[in-house]
Amino acid sequence: MDDTKPQRALIIAGGKPIKARTMRHVGEPSWIVAADSGLDQAFRLGVTPDLVVGDMDSVSDAALRRAADQGIPIERHPVAKDATDLELAINAAAAAGYERASIIGGTGGRISHTLANAMLLLKERSIALDWQTSRATIVGVRSGEARHYRLTDGPLLSVLAIGGPATCRSRGLRWQLDGDPIVAGSTRGVSNEIVAAEASVSVVGGQVLTVHERN
Repeated sequence: MDDTKPQRALIIAGGKPIKARTMRHVGEPSWIVAADSGLDQAFRLGVTPDLVVGDMDSVSDAALRRAADQGIPIERHPVAKDATDLELAINAAAAAGYERASIIGGTGGRISHTLANAMLLLKERSIALDWQTSRATIVGVRSGEARHYRLTDGPLLSVLAIGGPATCRSRGLRWQLDGDPIVAGSTRGVSNEIVAAEASVSVVGGQVLTVHERN
């Protein structure tokens, strides 16, 4: 890996067509991996991935031929497997030594896949993840971690407890999180508002997904 480049990968998933403006939120990745039909998404966006991973059950034949013609490595997995194509792509980025990765795509298909994609943000692994959609940035925050959010990116921030109660403290929100547990399955943390130039959420116990809506 070239240590002069930022240690960030981009993972392109399948699903609903990705809006071109979403690419503005992922910076300049050092390495790009497409998960199955994420290859079609990549080519639509004018992006050439460094690797394609998946069982290849949804990618188009035309995209596979184009990848082969360009010499892009294709890592095939069996259809009967214990991980989704997106998780395989995340694992590939981690195995390549990347410390951070942004995910784009992965919405608009089966609802089970969309929900599972969100859960992947909370799985402990060596790579930090954020999920960039056309409307929001979604990150997982576990116990002992904190995240910061800029008002200029959008005023709405939701904090959702996952897997059990989560105890959080916040700074810069209209309705501060002061250590009272957020119960998993409740809507207490939905649509909070950022009222300072920068807000933060620290998780003291449990784990949450934060959804920062864009302007």
